[in-house]
Amino acid sequence: MTYHRILNMTASSEHAAIPMLAAAHRMRGFLWDTALCDSSFASLWLAKAYALPACMYVCQVWSSDFLREGDVLRPTLQTLHFNFFKGTLGVKRSAPNWAVLCACAHKLLHFYSFRAGIKFYHSLLSSNSATLKQALHADLKLVPRA
Repeated sequence: MTYHRILNMTASSEHAAIPMLAAAHRMRGFLWDTALCDSSFASLWLAKAYALPACMYVCQVWSSDFLREGDVLRPTLQTLHFNFFKGTLGVKRSAPNWAVLCACAHKLLHFYSFRAGIKFYHSLLSSNSATLKQALHADLKLVPRA
């Protein structure tokens, strides 16, 4: 994870775009080599299994700033996510984002980040380690909007 000197989490989310783009590039190469490049279903399935985890690395930390209601479509990663889907479907970039998500049967990155954060939080709470629980409670005290 990339840390910014003033703890700007946007820098970390923008840095996560690099692995996402690399995964999408490798995925497209694989689809081309296996003659599946015309199959949008294969592309969308691989995106969920391969490109999504690449961009969600350490999202439990950096995505907390983007989990507010108004920031659903703002982050760079979400824009890249939409552009990938629009390219896969062969629609214009001006196509409505919500329609593209429905056609692809995917969810917003916002949802995946929230789910990963909740899973991480619950795993810390259910841990047998007293040190992890103390670290979690100390961390929550540091964040004013915890």
